[in-house]
Amino acid sequence: MKTTTKLGLGTLALAMIAVPAAGSLAVAPEEAPAALTAEQVTKGRQLFTDNGCSACHTLADASAAGSVGPAFDGNANLDKSHAVSVITNGQGAMPSFGWLGEEDIDLIAGYIVQVKK
Repeated sequence: MKTTTKLGLGTLALAMIAVPAAGSLAVAPEEAPAALTAEQVTKGRQLFTDNGCSACHTLADASAAGSVGPAFDGNANLDKSHAVSVITNGQGAMPSFGWLGEEDIDLIAGYIVQVKK
């Protein structure tokens, strides 16, 4: 019986160590993306406008007042990785803009996240 008890206590001790260690492996929240330069903001705004984003979305910096898609201003939960995913793949009524290419999609997403109020 002592062997079983020792084995049980050893397993319990390992579990107590493993639980906090597993928590340290959890994915950290996305860090704030690097700030865009004034030139990048201008190009991001132009891409946003040229690709019709303002027809559906609200974003004060781009003078966009669309009402079909979600408003970006005031959306504290919108992060860059989510914006890249939705722009690339589409979601709901929004079509995919994957044909724009990774660099332009990354710039549009960074622009939206940086200038949303």
